[in-house]
Amino acid sequence: MNTEMIVLIIVLIFMFMGLLGTFLPLIPGIPLIFISITAYAWYEGFHVITPKWIAFFAVLTILSVFINYIATVLGAKRFGSSSCGTAGAVIGAVIGIFILPPLGIFIFPWLGAALFEYLKNKDFNMAVKAGIGAVAGIVSSMLFNIMLALTMILIFVIKVF
Repeated sequence: MNTEMIVLIIVLIFMFMGLLGTFLPLIPGIPLIFISITAYAWYEGFHVITPKWIAFFAVLTILSVFINYIATVLGAKRFGSSSCGTAGAVIGAVIGIFILPPLGIFIFPWLGAALFEYLKNKDFNMAVKAGIGAVAGIVSSMLFNIMLALTMILIFVIKVF
């Protein structure tokens, strides 16, 4: 097996890990795919994956990071959460990543949104809805990132092969 094939296999393995990272919170999914594409482009001299493609993939990566951060907040807001509930969802998401990965990313934003919303409004039903909204935002973000990751990988494979 030649060096180019070995490099390509390694890049594809890292891209697959990036795809897993779109739903496993401790792996930076889309950024890992971007770094893999950029590393391959650098290896091959930017002939197949040109700087224009790198810029395109960079924009997609920035978009995914932005969507990750706002999805939980927007989900909670959509379900009627106040700013306290959305703050609780964000705090819960950060705590959940470290305390109980990967389930914590679903449980703790719900708990955070529900707890903060309940503390503010003393309305149990509103608190539950805020928590559901936070989780809906996270799931929406994951689905978006899975589609984005698959698109990036597909474009890479088409360009290289």
